[in-house]
Amino acid sequence: MASTVVAVRDRRRTLVVLMTVLVLALAAAGCALAAPRAWADAAPIPGSPLDAYDHHEPYDTGVHRIARLAALVAYALMVATMVLGVMLRLRFLQRSVNRATFYGAHMTLALSAMIFGGIHGLTFVYQPVWRIGWPQLAVPFLGGTQRVPVGLGIVGTELAVAVACAVWLQRRLGYHRWLRVHQFAYVSFALVWLHVFLVHPEPRHPDLVAVGVAAGAGTILLAFLIRLFPSRSRLRQRAFPGTTGVAE
Repeated sequence: MASTVVAVRDRRRTLVVLMTVLVLALAAAGCALAAPRAWADAAPIPGSPLDAYDHHEPYDTGVHRIARLAALVAYALMVATMVLGVMLRLRFLQRSVNRATFYGAHMTLALSAMIFGGIHGLTFVYQPVWRIGWPQLAVPFLGGTQRVPVGLGIVGTELAVAVACAVWLQRRLGYHRWLRVHQFAYVSFALVWLHVFLVHPEPRHPDLVAVGVAAGAGTILLAFLIRLFPSRSRLRQRAFPGTTGVAE
């Protein structure tokens, strides 16, 4: 009976995941087809040097380079953090690497990702064309240039901080409740990815940055699917808690 329930749940999860992937693929294809026509007659990108020139405002290219570099580093660290978290959860390489070492690396990468994400956000205070101040950095969708894409990035970052801070509440919440809270990291990454994809056309062009952004998203999707669909041995352990999961 227990194995039947697990099978039904897995089928539902499979259907949900396939539908989600299909919708995302169709949306990406639509954006890719519509983007060249839109960019051909588009106005300068809001917040770009050309936009600053049109508004007769100064633009610091050094600050722009710092913001871009911090964003790329934060994105890469976030991908590494989540992949390491999946490895920690599923006990990959547990015979080769100490679990405490995995946990320490996971926490260090997460903290580093949030630091670089914070640096990326702070740099825009010093670009007048973005019209972003301290209130806009703290409150999502409050205003400024590219209000929706920037707001998505702020929500994703703040959600990641909340997920990280929930570690100190693990004993009060209990392990299973805390785990549900911790899984909001996937939502945080999705929001950050949307921010990266929408705020500037660079990730949508066939260049090295676009390949890196797509590779990061694909890696997280693969890790999510591995986490969502555990191995048969883990399913056997869930259905029959008394078993060891060793094949007969």
